Amino acid sequence: MKLTWKFIIISIIILLGFIYSISTGQSSLSLPELWQTIWGNGTSRQELVLFQFRIPRMILAFLVGGALALAGMLLQAISRNALADPGILGINAGAGLSMMLFLLLQHSTTGLHTTVQPFYALIGGFIVVALLFLLSYDRHHGIIPIRLIYTGVAIAAAISAFMIVLTYVLEPSQYQMIKVWLAGNIGNSNWNHVYAMLPWLIIIVPLLLHHHRILDVMKFNDPVAISVGVPVNKYRIWFLVCSVLLAAPAVAVSGSIGFVGLVVPHLVRRLFRGHIRMIPACLLIGGGLVVIADAIGKMAVANTEIPAGVIVALIGAPYFLYLLVKSDR
Repeated sequence: MKLTWKFIIISIIILLGFIYSISTGQSSLSLPELWQTIWGNGTSRQELVLFQFRIPRMILAFLVGGALALAGMLLQAISRNALADPGILGINAGAGLSMMLFLLLQHSTTGLHTTVQPFYALIGGFIVVALLFLLSYDRHHGIIPIRLIYTGVAIAAAISAFMIVLTYVLEPSQYQMIKVWLAGNIGNSNWNHVYAMLPWLIIIVPLLLHHHRILDVMKFNDPVAISVGVPVNKYRIWFLVCSVLLAAPAVAVSGSIGFVGLVVPHLVRRLFRGHIRMIPACLLIGGGLVVIADAIGKMAVANTEIPAGVIVALIGAPYFLYLLVKSDR
């Protein structure tokens, strides 16, 4: 299948998921009503529901999914391991712990502080990266990719255990707020969350496209990459930082949505060659996965919503087991 047709088909699937999601919910909109509301001919209630709740929710879902997929692509490139993603390496956990402490202090996930939430998440994300660097670095060989994976798994487990212990000291209202957020819920999102997430992608994506050839070379072993003039350790650190700048803000505005960074890059590598194509493909498919997961969560159970993070986990966990079995062969 030609490259153009692949992108067209992917875009159509995402568009259909987007349309379905913004038209369904507690106040459903038929296609004619949706069309009229988009053009300013709907009722005030329909315009409120569409423009203030559903459209920002879907845009945020797309941005979060795309950011997590790109972060996973970077981590898999620098570690040369298809099992790497921000969740497994502990970046999501570090950002989540920072956000958990922030939410406890603010007693709210909305308001004036929304746009600064990514900066709180980045603190935890960069602390984890510093630990990853210190524990996986060898003075003779630089960062050792397989040690990076093992260290990340250990850090993620330790932080997750600490977060569970922390929930025991919460008040009931605080626990309910944290529980919903940790499940990967974007149902309470608004335009402030979109504004908090969008700049990170606007900055990072062009930088990744500019360095797409470096990412292509990183898939080879270090001696080969060095022989063609690529300072491997320098770019490994640079791309590790970029992965944090993508994953931590996503965690800040949506909670913990795992497996996107694991599943999507692996799928993209089967469809496209070269990071010049993989970068936009990860953005599209990762965003589309979370949009569709959110739509499924709204329709799966009557009169309630299952968080998008739970739906993605139900999809991603079996695929993760498949990758583990395949990697052992």
